[in-house]
Amino acid sequence: MPTLILTPRQTEDTQTLWKAAARLGWRTERLGSWRIPEHLRTLEDPVLYAEALFAPEFAEQLDLDLMSPPDDWLVELPQEYTSRTIRLTTLGEARSLDRPMFVKPPSDKTFPAQAYTGAELPEGYDDGMPVLVSDLVDWDSEYRCFILDRTLQTFSV
Repeated sequence: MPTLILTPRQTEDTQTLWKAAARLGWRTERLGSWRIPEHLRTLEDPVLYAEALFAPEFAEQLDLDLMSPPDDWLVELPQEYTSRTIRLTTLGEARSLDRPMFVKPPSDKTFPAQAYTGAELPEGYDDGMPVLVSDLVDWDSEYRCFILDRTLQTFSV
């Protein structure tokens, strides 16, 4: 039976996951500090939920390999699924944008994901860092879907 390991940080997401794990009959462990205690390091089936900033350290403590999609996975989706043009470029190239575009780092939250013109992009970052740039979209509502092997696993509003 899996054991869900949650960081000490209490959020709405961790509460939702804790309840879902309980419904599935999973064990749940909330860490009391930012270190994995010895008794959790040898679990047979750990499931770690951690903020991106702490995930690599926790994964190392648990001897887990983190799975991350490649930076261009969103770019490779057919436009019929995204309804907009998305490209992977560098922050330096994005600085030449003359109209507002949605800009975000592809795999972390280095700077806020939002609409920027080139001149508005944050300073102090390597111009070679990858960024995703896309057309602006007006949303009526947003759903985040989690799909595995082309099958919807779960979603959230």
